[in-house]
Amino acid sequence: MKSAALVLVLVMVVSFVASDVFAGDGKYYSEFALKHKVNDKFDVFFTPEMRLNDDMGNLYYYSLRGGATYHAHKNLDLSLASRFLQTKDSKGKWDTDTYYVPEMIIIPKVTVRGFNLSDANKFEYRVIENATDRWVYRNLATIAYPTKIGNFEFTPYVSDEIYYDFEINKMNLNWATIGANKKITKNLTVGLYYRNEASRKGVTSTWVTNNILGSNITIDF
Repeated sequence: MKSAALVLVLVMVVSFVASDVFAGDGKYYSEFALKHKVNDKFDVFFTPEMRLNDDMGNLYYYSLRGGATYHAHKNLDLSLASRFLQTKDSKGKWDTDTYYVPEMIIIPKVTVRGFNLSDANKFEYRVIENATDRWVYRNLATIAYPTKIGNFEFTPYVSDEIYYDFEINKMNLNWATIGANKKITKNLTVGLYYRNEASRKGVTSTWVTNNILGSNITIDF
């Protein structure tokens, strides 16, 4: 009964927001992850990502991210990573300035009554050519529940991630996400999600809301 209720809620929410995604300037995020288990304590990963806006018809962002995760405890993961990214400017031209982001991530996690709870604390140092370097703190809280209906197994989840920019000393971005991941084979997992994005316009008190559909593919080898 609990599993069926979670699925019903997921379907209702995604159906409700889908009309808003396609009614306005919808975005699409796509992530492809390669992961390798070195041993029981260490994993390494490489993750390209691309983002489209203007009703999902314009590629305006791409990034390449790689790093390693240390499983310090069954309830704690520690990660180091680095990301290179490029975006288009307001005129639709690719920005030629380099943008590097070293990251440190601390992830406490626990399972309670079948629910997987995690709270990723991400510390980023954004190195931007011809601009001011800055620290950004990101907090990603996630609740996931592995679900089985008949022979169909998948994991629905909800999450919320905030961004705090220390250059302006304000929170400037919030991602509220609902989605599901499905393990296709032992080494292949796919996922779909809907994300509501609220972003601050500069240092003002004005926030802009965007609707995002996203997909992710993970290959473990």
